[in-house]
Amino acid sequence: MILYSAPSSYYSMISRLALNTAQVSFENHYMDIHVRKDQLAPWYIALNPHMTVPTLVDGKIILIDSQDILHLAASLAGNQWLDVDVNLASPIESIVKAHYAIPIERLTFCKAMMHLPILKYIFPHALGSIMKGLEARLASAKDSAALQAKIDLNQSRITYFTQGASLQAKMAVERKRVSAYLNQLPTPNHFLFGDKPSSADIVTAVLLGRLKMIGEYALVTNNARGAVLDQWFSRMQQETAFQQSDIWLRFQWWRILLKR
Repeated sequence: MILYSAPSSYYSMISRLALNTAQVSFENHYMDIHVRKDQLAPWYIALNPHMTVPTLVDGKIILIDSQDILHLAASLAGNQWLDVDVNLASPIESIVKAHYAIPIERLTFCKAMMHLPILKYIFPHALGSIMKGLEARLASAKDSAALQAKIDLNQSRITYFTQGASLQAKMAVERKRVSAYLNQLPTPNHFLFGDKPSSADIVTAVLLGRLKMIGEYALVTNNARGAVLDQWFSRMQQETAFQQSDIWLRFQWWRILLKR
């Protein structure tokens, strides 16, 4: 297996943690999605027309969504994960579904722009430059529909972050989403649903890591069960799989500049 992932990518972190927790052997191929923009290279578009990370290649099987990679890891883990428990499968899946309903990009970039206001100008400009490059390739592209979809997605991002309500108001909405998610979580044992990990542990650990990274971890500590959730996350950080998976608890700008 080869996993194409980016160090700072949230959904790449989910995939790395899922595969490592399931003890699946894979080669991690790091992508530079910021400077070189490897995700726009023709060879990568051939693998993943959506031009996103992660992508998992296993022989002729190609998975381009972290949810699919998470499900694969759960199936390979078998009875080492609680996903196979018929009594827990539904509540675990419910937590995973609720997690993927959180727009992580909005949460991350709203907070970044509030912290560094200059990003309100840099981010749309960067997206605009990507759009121009994609538009220049439309005429000769084999899959022009995929390129157009990416252009439309970036335009919607620009619109969201530059128009409508203030960043503060948008951030308030995202905080409510996260708080609602945390309120759905079970009271942890060693893991969220018992003495073995599950898909819910994977996505929640990466979410709490992102809250740490962007300075929003108070959403956890101020929760009614903040103490037990914080203790659970501390235990997760001590897991070998977590330490192997390059989960960012702080923003590592130098790695982006050094492309590593």
